[in-house]
Amino acid sequence: MRDGVLLINKPRGVTSTRVVEKVRRRLKTRVGHTGTLDPIARGLLVLLVGRATRFSWLFLKMEKSYRVVALLGITTDTYDVEGEVLETAEVRVDCEEVENALGDFMGEIEQLPPPFSAKKVGGKRAYRLARKGLKPELKPVRVNVQELRLERCEPPEIELFMRVSSGTYVRSLVHDLGQKLKVGATVKELIRESVGPFSLERSTDLDEFLNSESPWSYVIPVEDAFSFLPRVSLDYFKGRKVLHGNPVLLGGEAGDGYVSIYIDSVFVGVGRVESGVLKPERLLIPEGHQNLT
Repeated sequence: MRDGVLLINKPRGVTSTRVVEKVRRRLKTRVGHTGTLDPIARGLLVLLVGRATRFSWLFLKMEKSYRVVALLGITTDTYDVEGEVLETAEVRVDCEEVENALGDFMGEIEQLPPPFSAKKVGGKRAYRLARKGLKPELKPVRVNVQELRLERCEPPEIELFMRVSSGTYVRSLVHDLGQKLKVGATVKELIRESVGPFSLERSTDLDEFLNSESPWSYVIPVEDAFSFLPRVSLDYFKGRKVLHGNPVLLGGEAGDGYVSIYIDSVFVGVGRVESGVLKPERLLIPEGHQNLT
């Protein structure tokens, strides 16, 4: 067993929680996800294995990219084609109008989470309230849409690519686009293509993983998984201070931001550098290196 990251290509129709359960049973260790995907969605699901679950906070902050196929002229209660149709409209919208409307959804925007979402309202999931016929009182969230492109336009069907901040609701964006165009819109297909530095191309199909005779071979060791972070190497003296939760002065050897921490070439966790001071965030002492403490 080892601690690390597992990249799974989630199939459509399966919940993220169900994927975690299947992987946990196969590996027989702790497993957690780093952000859910709707059952209708497929694509990259980043799972943390073993003690790597301590770093879920870092992954939750990562930007994500999606490819989405939307249908214009239809409004549903779930904001996707699996929901109940509330309204239909004749689509007299051309591609130029769609392109122009997308400009209103670039940069920092406010959006309401979908009624059928995992957002908590009064301690309860919004979708649980919605299923009972209740209208959850959802509050707007501020998100950042860094990139939004019209990839294909064949009304009533359009295809979009988007790169967005964590916490962005793709279904809400499509719904709001439909309202902007005054014809309604709903999600037909949704694919997550990346989470931070991790791409769908690096992932493994769920069935392939579950049927493999060596499932652990798919787990990326935690040290390799964090190779996208700048590396800070500490000597034994400063390393001991960090391992006891104390900040250390680095001087000008590292810029501000999150870094991976090494002591004597051994990865021991993630920290944050601010004005030349390294503060440990989450630590993980590899097995066989307890002498570092």
